[in-house]
Amino acid sequence: MGDNKEDEELFYELKSLWIKSSIPTNPASVDEEFEAIWQKIKPETASQRFRIGQQAMRIAAMLVVFFALGGVAGYFVSNKVSFQTSMGTQKYTATKGSVSIIELQDGTKIWLNSGSELTYSENYSKKQRLAELHGEAFFEVKHREKFPLLIKAGDITVRDLGTSFNIKAYPEDNRVETSLFEGSADILSEEGKPIADLKPGQSAVYSSENKDLKVESFSQNIISAWKDGKFVIRDQRLEDIFKELSRWYDVEFKFENDSFRDYRYNGSIRKTTTPRRVLEMLKLTTNFNYRIVEKSSGRDEIIIY
Repeated sequence: MGDNKEDEELFYELKSLWIKSSIPTNPASVDEEFEAIWQKIKPETASQRFRIGQQAMRIAAMLVVFFALGGVAGYFVSNKVSFQTSMGTQKYTATKGSVSIIELQDGTKIWLNSGSELTYSENYSKKQRLAELHGEAFFEVKHREKFPLLIKAGDITVRDLGTSFNIKAYPEDNRVETSLFEGSADILSEEGKPIADLKPGQSAVYSSENKDLKVESFSQNIISAWKDGKFVIRDQRLEDIFKELSRWYDVEFKFENDSFRDYRYNGSIRKTTTPRRVLEMLKLTTNFNYRIVEKSSGRDEIIIY
């Protein structure tokens, strides 16, 4: 646990330096901060330079992601997802700015999006695999006819019937979107009753506020773009775009001019792009301004005005 705490401290130091490197500042100040951080992690001997341990790999990944000679925030995919185990239940968490890959013992693969959390357990008496999702995940399920996978997301449950699908269930969105890529899947109510039978190419969108469900078609390359390192924008409001960006970059967007919220955009942005560069791209068609406010604790803010 000590190593994890040290890694976390270095992570936030690098994050602060990354923000500073992407806005006008004193270059000497940035260089001094980088040198101070480097002194904490550089190896002391030649033999240590060639010793590839878990901590060194994590630090190296953070350096590539958050500094990379220009303040470039990179797309980071990790097979090592944070998890805890309690009474047969495993809890997985994807850190901000990363996509984590989980592979279960039966061969099921799960991509967990930035800031998302998944718990998983197996109930042998009921012959069920049980999961609960907060956030977004893409599932490639190893179907087991007599041992189905049930995923609770908000007020609904998705039952695998041999399939790959995406579930987006961030609590603040007040909706759960299940998109089926292959196979079939059932959507169940809180009482466990089937309320939709999805076919490939269909999304079930459940509103937590209205308690209703709509089935509509979707474009696969847009829904799954996040796990391939892209933000794909199709006629989205600026406010909704900023929700996606805030989850990845771990910053908070605030509007001082509400008229900009409903501006709509189309496009594709790589996740290796810095927040500053993304904002400059969006400004090409909307004449907003912004400022970045660093916080000593909590998330940094980007003010739109």
